[in-house]
Amino acid sequence: MSIFSGVESDDVQSSRGFLKRFRGVRPNAFVEPGQAAAKAAGKAAGKAAGKAAGKATGQPGQEPTFREPMRAINPTVSFLGRKLSGDDIEDVESFTELDAGHAVPASRQAVADAPAPSVSTQPTLPVTTSEAAADCARPAPLEQDSSASAAGADMASTLGDAYAEGEKALRELDALIAAQQGTAEQVSAPAAQAFASEPRTAAQAQPQQPEPQPQYRQDTEATTPDPADLSLVARADSPEPVQAVPRAAVAAATAAEVEEDDGDEPTGEQNGRPVLASADALPDFKRIVTGTDSDATLRLSAAARKEFVAVEIQPGIAIVAATARFSERAQFTTFVKDLAARDLLVQEEMIATEEVIAAIYEGKKREVTGNVEREASRAIGNFRDIIEAAHSYGASDIAIEPRDFRGEVEVRFRVNGDKYTYRRLPKNIVRRALSAAYSDLVQKNTNSGNSFQPSAPQSAMIPLVVGRDTINLRWQSAPTVGGYDVALRLLDGNFKNYSVLMPHQMGLAPSQLALIDALNYVSGGITVLTGETGSGKTTLLRALSYMLPDRELKKQFAVSEPSEYPLPWLSEISIIRRPDESDDEANRKYAEVVRTLMRMDPDDVTISEVRDRVVMGLVAELGLTGHPVRFSLHAGDIISAFMRMAGGRLMLPIDELAAEGFVNAVGNQKLIPTLCPHCKLPAEDVMQQSDLALLRTKFGLDTSRMACRNHAGCQHCRLDGLFSRDGKVAGGTKRPTLAAELYRPTEEFRERIAARDWAGARQVWRGERKTTFDNEDMTGKTVYEHALFKASRGEIDPQFMNRSMQSFAQYRVFPGADGKL
Repeated sequence: MSIFSGVESDDVQSSRGFLKRFRGVRPNAFVEPGQAAAKAAGKAAGKAAGKAAGKATGQPGQEPTFREPMRAINPTVSFLGRKLSGDDIEDVESFTELDAGHAVPASRQAVADAPAPSVSTQPTLPVTTSEAAADCARPAPLEQDSSASAAGADMASTLGDAYAEGEKALRELDALIAAQQGTAEQVSAPAAQAFASEPRTAAQAQPQQPEPQPQYRQDTEATTPDPADLSLVARADSPEPVQAVPRAAVAAATAAEVEEDDGDEPTGEQNGRPVLASADALPDFKRIVTGTDSDATLRLSAAARKEFVAVEIQPGIAIVAATARFSERAQFTTFVKDLAARDLLVQEEMIATEEVIAAIYEGKKREVTGNVEREASRAIGNFRDIIEAAHSYGASDIAIEPRDFRGEVEVRFRVNGDKYTYRRLPKNIVRRALSAAYSDLVQKNTNSGNSFQPSAPQSAMIPLVVGRDTINLRWQSAPTVGGYDVALRLLDGNFKNYSVLMPHQMGLAPSQLALIDALNYVSGGITVLTGETGSGKTTLLRALSYMLPDRELKKQFAVSEPSEYPLPWLSEISIIRRPDESDDEANRKYAEVVRTLMRMDPDDVTISEVRDRVVMGLVAELGLTGHPVRFSLHAGDIISAFMRMAGGRLMLPIDELAAEGFVNAVGNQKLIPTLCPHCKLPAEDVMQQSDLALLRTKFGLDTSRMACRNHAGCQHCRLDGLFSRDGKVAGGTKRPTLAAELYRPTEEFRERIAARDWAGARQVWRGERKTTFDNEDMTGKTVYEHALFKASRGEIDPQFMNRSMQSFAQYRVFPGADGKL
């Protein structure tokens, strides 16, 4: 059994290249495979092994026998040639004991005893160190078979030099290992003797140049290098011996090369990026998004912050600055990608020195330190940017409208009664801003849920300090087809220095103010205000509770869902609705609160809205027992309010509704934008002649004093940055005014209500009109007729009435008290 019996024949290896082809040949030199070659290989191996064993034990040598193959011991050193030749040999070498008790591999002893191959005079091919070491691990042929082919002999002669060099490298490694173990003297002498006793061929007997001894590059502190730390370095085109170089030295040389490469720092002109000369040359930005704290969008180490900075100039847009050296590294590209993953588009990449980058960080640090309130995160910062912009425009409402079929989210403001587009923002930025604001800014006793859920209706209140003003945001969100909507109403939130908008400041007529003043002296009963969303019902109810002349002597309550305006002069209860709460559950909770108030000795109660018959019944009970109650109701006009209270949903008994002293007053109102006095246009130059004729003949108005809106606006009214959806700049209007109808039921009117004669009740109410439509007396007049009066004085645009309320031709005019239209 031979050591190399497991090696594949050269027929299988022939397709692996010229040099690799000879790694798997059998140990009988380079001969054609056949029966004679196999016998010669077995005979040679047996003689070599037997001779080595005989020398070690002093007994006649015989061919050794081996057990089952096992993995080689220390394959990285002792079996380097076998390791490099393919890692497909599994065997155990025979060891012989030296005099000092140290083992020497028998296979290496056999190699030393075997004759070296002849050296060919033909030029040799370049051979790598690994190939040489792999070939030297195989024993040289002991004798040439007479039947060997000429091709095999040529190949053996070609690789003769490689064998010699490989044997020498292997002996050097053995000597190095032995020296480390303290037995270098015992190992080197037998090795030298074995090498000297090798028979030489004719080619090898020729005089050769002496080969220099290998030199080892070692650190000054190390005396003997570790074999595991050595790297074989050889040149294929040089006959120099293989040198073992410490790996630490190679690593040091590589690091030196890297430092030498980094020494040439590129400039902005070399990499094509603009150069940032100073921190002041950077455009105005809102925040630095790179930092070390938890609030930073991109958290960096202190070393990275010296060479990289990113600033956000507007929501979703960023500029980065880095040193020229850092901009050429892969880490720079990684930072840019991380910013994009956080919804920040890098608009500009600039080159700056470390001093400029440090100045950017230092300047922003001083700015943040001077702020009263520090923004917790970029998402909340984006939310605050929208609120601050709406407050600066004087907006009353904010509409955020994400849609699945659109790439961006439209943010709109209601200013002076009209909706204008403020900006279109990326969806991810808006979603994160809303989620962060709802989770971190919402008052916990007003929110319907702990987190933002676009798939469910939610309401909450958010107190914010914007500039010098304290505002309350009324949050209302709801799912829509293909997305969701979030409506934010900006309300006064200053509880210490609150301001109350009084009825005369809203635009009510003197006759209406007189009626409101009479409500301060009622005992019991209800006051109902109706109107569309955003018509100022809550504002007027707040003013009515504040107007009571002796409110300091009374106990006032208010019930809101949720709380909107500050009401520090009374006790307010805010009702929270959960996202999963049904209308019936919410109404039961609402009714329970009102029922509780009945047992708390109230003098008057203000309720934000009555929506079901249970609450309506409790309100009626409060009103009939001497407690004035004010509430809002959804209805189109005064008659519709009575019809709804007596209808199937609220189910108030008609006899109670028609009782004397039960209904103190009923109102309906609408907010209409006023015209800018500096740029309004004459109505006769803008409106159609047919509409002007109707205003003159049907309503008896003087159109010469009427004016229309100038959509281009002027410097006094134009709102740059806000656009209508057709691209027009917002302008031409000022603060909205209130058009209202207020009525206190008479005896005749209550009789019509008791009989459910709704048309007769309307006739009674509108028949009380005593003046023309250009007169400020609003007795018996509707919201439309109050708007006609303001249009006749040039305060509002009559075209707004014709488009948004009812056309001039369709409006029905009732005869007044004198029977005239």
